Amino acid sequence: MCGRFTLTEENRDRVAALLGVPVEELVEESYRPRWNIAPMQEHWIARERREERHAVLATWGLVNGWSSRGDAARHINARAETLAERPAFREAFESGRCIVPADGFFEWATAGRERRPYWFHRTDGQPLLFAGLASDAPLPRGGTQTTFTIVTTEASADVAAVYDRMPVILGDQEAADAWLYSRQAPRVLRDLLGPAPTGVLLATPVSSRVNSVEYDDPDCLRETAPPAEQARLL
Repeated sequence: MCGRFTLTEENRDRVAALLGVPVEELVEESYRPRWNIAPMQEHWIARERREERHAVLATWGLVNGWSSRGDAARHINARAETLAERPAFREAFESGRCIVPADGFFEWATAGRERRPYWFHRTDGQPLLFAGLASDAPLPRGGTQTTFTIVTTEASADVAAVYDRMPVILGDQEAADAWLYSRQAPRVLRDLLGPAPTGVLLATPVSSRVNSVEYDDPDCLRETAPPAEQARLL
């Protein structure tokens, strides 16, 4: 599962370059760095239209055109293994694939009665592109709102000590192009859906401040000392 993630980059130009879109599409008034992105909140994604990428401000929690908006909270993640079978994700998998920019994600480990958050990020400090699915959900008063989910897969060795699932990370722009391509062969898509190679991600124990959606600031990533038993696992 991926229930929170980050995109702390302040420079819109760099995020636009990562997404492969003109910087003007990341509307300045709507863009800001994020340290604790939570379900049902808005975040930038990129979709393909006529073989070109376009940035879209979307709500995290997939809602299909035919489903209830109450489904959103249950559809923040989509398991890679069943995308083609589950009705909730099948249509978006066929025609709504998207990429989700990030620079890390959170998972929690249990220490006694306490849940300790860990921030997983690249060892080289570079940003990430998650594989996602998007759908346009009708609004009660007309119009639509783009919604998205993050595709997850089995955890790599870097993550498995804390949790058994992780987001699908597209390793480079070629992989992102392959994921977005509307007429992509199913075999190619399946090959993209595995865990990241071992050694790509680093786990950093961070402040329990991130446990609350009320906080979204640099202190969420303040490094803390993990319990001794968890430190041995990591």
